[in-house]
Amino acid sequence: MRIGVRLGASGAEAALAHSGQVLAAARRSDGGWRGLPALVRELAAAAPSTVDSVVWSVTELFEHALLAVGPRAPSPPPFTVLPAVPVASLLVLPRAPRALAHPSELVRSLVSWRGAVTGGHDLFGSELVPVDLDAAVRAATEARAAGLGTLTITATGASNSVAHEEAIAARLREEFPDLRIRLSGDAGGLGLLERDATTIINAALLTTAEDLIERCERVTAAVPGSPSCWFATGDGGRVSAKRLRSVPVRSLGSDAATVLTGSAVLTRRLDAHVVLAARGLISLGRVDAGLPMIAPDLAGKLSVRTVSPIPVLNVRGSAAEPALAAELRTLVGPRVVAAFDREGTEVADRLCADIPELVPMRSEANASAVGAACSEPSAWLDIVVPADTLEELQRQQHLAERQAMTLVAAAGAHPGSERVISSVATALAFLGRDVYRLHVRASSEPEGERA
Repeated sequence: MRIGVRLGASGAEAALAHSGQVLAAARRSDGGWRGLPALVRELAAAAPSTVDSVVWSVTELFEHALLAVGPRAPSPPPFTVLPAVPVASLLVLPRAPRALAHPSELVRSLVSWRGAVTGGHDLFGSELVPVDLDAAVRAATEARAAGLGTLTITATGASNSVAHEEAIAARLREEFPDLRIRLSGDAGGLGLLERDATTIINAALLTTAEDLIERCERVTAAVPGSPSCWFATGDGGRVSAKRLRSVPVRSLGSDAATVLTGSAVLTRRLDAHVVLAARGLISLGRVDAGLPMIAPDLAGKLSVRTVSPIPVLNVRGSAAEPALAAELRTLVGPRVVAAFDREGTEVADRLCADIPELVPMRSEANASAVGAACSEPSAWLDIVVPADTLEELQRQQHLAERQAMTLVAAAGAHPGSERVISSVATALAFLGRDVYRLHVRASSEPEGERA
């Protein structure tokens, strides 16, 4: 028995679900944080048994905290959150870069000091040049003099070897014990700029996350039965409060992920193309076995490419409706349309009238809240491996799958429920004929299947 809660600009939407069935729904548009305990208690009172967990979708609050630092701060949501905190950023590169600034405007707004030192590895973990630890100390001294208490370290090749990042971190912790350090190797994934952006955003959100998570934990504690407190993630899964304190960046994209999952649950189409219509925008996504199709290196709502996977959405303006209708007719398999406001409802009605196979989502429950309630612990790996034979590639892929399932177990999955959702090996011909990119996605079995 679970409660899912979505917090956003329009207020709080909540749903009570069990084994993929929605039992009750509630919403509150005023009262801010003070009104949430009554909201979750209302749903808990409707539960036929004890509520096991409360899962929060807080993407919109984190997005507000990040944008509040920049020049175009959005209107504050009904739930107060601390703004993101600017950080210092240190690059570890084989040679001095032509420019230090990140290409993303948002990332640049989060960095108050930027520096670079020599070091780094190639994609296979071989050292390119020795790391300059003394230069790293001098750089951190400058960052501290600028009044910054958080430093990110992004090294070339850290996706396969974190040796230089860890060496710098160890040295800096000796020199500056109170300096909060985050390493890009902990984020996983490929791409220097993507890892850099992910690590900076994550570090900037740490203070925001601590405050927001503490608030959600207090509200969760108001529910009888002492349920556990979880948070929805952009890959369609969920993480514990303890884990999110370290990696708040994983919650970005959870609004789209939970909406896709919730739409599939509410229409009972767990394998389907999903059309999302709202506020002049139409998005086309997909769910397989109830989980959203995801990919790394996508820009998302914040227009920043990160290594964290988020749902694959083809976002179009409302003017693209005729073209979308033509495309929907060619798609194979079930098709679902979910509307989230008056304009979206009109679009959905027109599409359903034009395409009889299109199933409309009609429910009092909020799709995002439902998707949050139905989410499970998840994990993913995105790595590059050398393999000169098919047998070696299969061995590497098997190891990656086992590692992903271990991460799911560590994330709090029910023992024995870990499973591999997808495992893809892609040849990287531009790096050599025997080099492959492995992308493995794992999750826990849904609550209903375990039952």
